[in-house]
Amino acid sequence: MSIVSSAVDAPVDSAQRQVFTEPETSRAWWFLGTLAVLRNPVGAPRLPAVIELTIPPGGSPPRHVHHELEDSFLVLDGELVVRCGEQNIVGKPGTYVVVPLGTEHTFRVTSPGPARLLLIHADDSFLQLIEAAGTPALALRLPPAGEFDMDMETLIRLNEEHDSRIVGPSLEEDDARAVLGADKGTANVQAALGPVNHISLNVTDVRRSAQWYADAFNLMRASEEVADDGSGHVLLASSTGGWLLSLTTAASSGVEHVAITCRDRATLVAWRELLTDRAAAPGTITDASYGSGFVVRDPDGLELELFAPPAATP
Repeated sequence: MSIVSSAVDAPVDSAQRQVFTEPETSRAWWFLGTLAVLRNPVGAPRLPAVIELTIPPGGSPPRHVHHELEDSFLVLDGELVVRCGEQNIVGKPGTYVVVPLGTEHTFRVTSPGPARLLLIHADDSFLQLIEAAGTPALALRLPPAGEFDMDMETLIRLNEEHDSRIVGPSLEEDDARAVLGADKGTANVQAALGPVNHISLNVTDVRRSAQWYADAFNLMRASEEVADDGSGHVLLASSTGGWLLSLTTAASSGVEHVAITCRDRATLVAWRELLTDRAAAPGTITDASYGSGFVVRDPDGLELELFAPPAATP
């Protein structure tokens, strides 16, 4: 994969100027746990700045305010709750949000997979913040969790230098779920189940298979736990959101199971209790760094997993 330099624009002769971009030819940064891809061609005007931002599940910036920038974005994939002043918005694919100048705002990704936003900015202060705080991305995937975090003092200083004053904490999980109308009662458990979260495959060489699927289907590595002997587990995510592929080392290859999404672990627990009441004999819940889940088998012994993504790290 070829990603061009993330350097600031330099003057380019109009006859030689790049006139379009593909994701692979765009400048990209790992920025505070996200992947930021600048879609403006090299040498083209920086404004409007068009930035494709991929945010992991549970991602939530501190509440902040701009005085020069009207923050605006189109939701391409995933789901997020946006808090704009006193107003709450549930953003889904097709939702377009414009935050007025001077309005405190934040959001939280509530979908089981990453959310992808297309930011369209008439001011380049946020782009300058990405250039100042980000690290040039080596691949079009989310960065390893926590690898490029920074201390709060530095984060506050850089934000203030780029018209993004931090005024409060991130949006909490419980607050976001309350906006979505999440209810732990049995009556609403059914509505909280789905869609398909991931397909789990057994493979004989997890590194080889992960590379093949990533290259063939343009998937991003969401998590990886591979031992020195090559055995382990890799979770790949679609770069456009919507589905995950889980690969696990096994003696023979094949389809292991299909997993259906629960919004969070509490919903997962509620579903297990409900299936127990219905004599479906669900298995015990297993917790891992990439999420929690349990398996239930149908009369033919086929496995169906109910899966909840991991809670965001504070």
